[in-house]
Amino acid sequence: MQKDIRDIFFNNIKKKFLLDKNYYILTNDADVHALRSIKKHDRFIDVGVAEQNLINIASGLCNNKGKSLVYGFCTFLTFRCYEQIKFNLASHNMNCKIVGIGPGYSFPYDGPTHHGIQDLYLMYLIPEMEVINISDNNLSDTISKNFHKIKGPTYIRLEKGSMNYNNKIKYNFSDGFNFVHKSYKKNFLVISSGFLCNLAVEEAKSKKDVDVLNLFKFKNINEKKFIKILKDYKKIIIYDECTLLGGITPIILGYLTKNKLKLNIITLTSPDKQVFKYSLDRYSLLEELKISPKYLRKLI
Repeated sequence: MQKDIRDIFFNNIKKKFLLDKNYYILTNDADVHALRSIKKHDRFIDVGVAEQNLINIASGLCNNKGKSLVYGFCTFLTFRCYEQIKFNLASHNMNCKIVGIGPGYSFPYDGPTHHGIQDLYLMYLIPEMEVINISDNNLSDTISKNFHKIKGPTYIRLEKGSMNYNNKIKYNFSDGFNFVHKSYKKNFLVISSGFLCNLAVEEAKSKKDVDVLNLFKFKNINEKKFIKILKDYKKIIIYDECTLLGGITPIILGYLTKNKLKLNIITLTSPDKQVFKYSLDRYSLLEELKISPKYLRKLI
């Protein structure tokens, strides 16, 4: 039976939580299967639908030599309490990890309130905040097992379902990116992150000149190596489930501008609008928004 990406992550977190008396887990009434067994633990705090208070409590616990992990839906943990995150957590460099479940259109039937298509860049804008986007089971296991090595305030976006497409890759956290598919020729490079990384890999497998790079960390990356890789390709496609200005695109373009590098860049991202569509599966929604693999194939 294939494991859910969230269960892999939170099972590893639960082990650390039970061994460390200074570790707290907090939520805004969100349910995660792997954590149900510790919901009545003294250091597990369900604040309810009160995100601003949630962040304030997490900040207070960190200030008292504690470590806290906050989890809930991406949009609710970012937009509703942005000021609290920016000042109460980030400005003090609190050792708090915010785990956003439901990135992109992973909950398409709940509409725009649950669509995580702008939260990535929103959190990136906070100077002290590291941002990590987990796209597959392998990366989920790697990040959660090395959680203690990530210092300071961090926002982690966590997919759902089984995404076991690249379990042989050894992710290099220091680099912040890894090739998840390599071909015979260096003609096209698809840079993606999160769920669409899976779709990009499947599309690239049918080609002989398309490589796929998973950009999973957005600050403190190996910038020199990243720029060197990009220089090798004739065409680069940024493939992102977030909007053009809400996801990885402005981050990548920022690195290029900083290094005075002009490349042939094409973007395939969500349209900049609120999507009032319900009762659709994720793939149908991607098709309707013209960012499904079919449209990636056309660009290649």
